[in-house]
Amino acid sequence: MWHFLEQLLVGCGVFSIPLGIFIQLIPNELVLAYGGYLVGSLDASFLFIFLLAWSTFVTSQVGLYWIGRYGGRPVALKLYRSFRIKPEKQLQAEAWFEKYGAWIVCLSLIWRQLFAISAGVMRLSFRKFFVVTTIVFAAWSFVFIKVGLMLGSNWRQIGEFMHGFGPYVLLAILLFFGVRYVMSHPSILKKSA
Repeated sequence: MWHFLEQLLVGCGVFSIPLGIFIQLIPNELVLAYGGYLVGSLDASFLFIFLLAWSTFVTSQVGLYWIGRYGGRPVALKLYRSFRIKPEKQLQAEAWFEKYGAWIVCLSLIWRQLFAISAGVMRLSFRKFFVVTTIVFAAWSFVFIKVGLMLGSNWRQIGEFMHGFGPYVLLAILLFFGVRYVMSHPSILKKSA
């Protein structure tokens, strides 16, 4: 199955970028790394691949947000079943939105459907959602297209790269939320002094 998906990615060329991002059968990192390979092989410019990936991510997230916003929890629960997301995860995502606000959208990098739909269900300000989504997916697209460019014809090895790099990304996200929590609760620092 994996070999078939990889051949499908290669066979579609530049169009594999939006297809891979929308359909989500192939990990995003691999799709973006293939985009970097296309840049390196001079089949496309970096700016074109970057804008294509970034706009596709933002468009897909905005669509999921509005589905959650107008469909509400009943539609969200039906969609979660089709994405194989348990209802408990949705409740947890909603609790995180209440606790951390718009910045929890950063976790959309890990689980796009859950956090985008939940943001809509929770009626998070669209402006905040859009700004965070735009920033996060711009950085994500840039990094993995650049990694694919560096890997060149070895772009398929992005899985191995991510296996070693993934814990650092998770650590950075946790550190960000930890610092943000401490900064929003200055009494924590006063109690320990």
